[in-house]
Amino acid sequence: MLRYSLMGMCFSLIFYIVFGLAVRLMTLSKPARNRARLAIIITSISVFSISSAFAAASNYSNGSIFCGVSLTLLAIFGLVILAVIFIELHNINTRLKMRRFMLLFDTVDRFINEGKTQEEIMAYLTQIQKLKKKEARDFLAFISDPTNHQFLADVNAEIHAAKLLKNAE
Repeated sequence: MLRYSLMGMCFSLIFYIVFGLAVRLMTLSKPARNRARLAIIITSISVFSISSAFAAASNYSNGSIFCGVSLTLLAIFGLVILAVIFIELHNINTRLKMRRFMLLFDTVDRFINEGKTQEEIMAYLTQIQKLKKKEARDFLAFISDPTNHQFLADVNAEIHAAKLLKNAE
């Protein structure tokens, strides 16, 4: 059992090196290459952590406490790295959704100021932005509330001011 676990740990390292080099040599777009690298890292760390945990359990049962503790720490370290990766992916996803929401607000607010009708705005949201009708109605209802609209307008003004300061530097 211990040999299989150690082989799994070695496999994860070899998997990372071989597929990492293969992705580097492939002619992929930058986003596709980054997705492939992320999948390779997650797979390698997962296999490494699971194999370390089984090797630790096997060492504990054989009476080798020092090796068991060392491998347990390696497994925990790998799991912590995986947790950090998943938390960061969640944060990136949340920031992208917030950015898209603010861009939609900016565009719809401009449409409202230009005097476009609700039907034209709904057509923009459903046809061009590919929102479902319920999502588009909820979005319009949310930004139509004066309190929400004022808050979003203030946030949008701060974002534009920050962009101007960034561009000025």
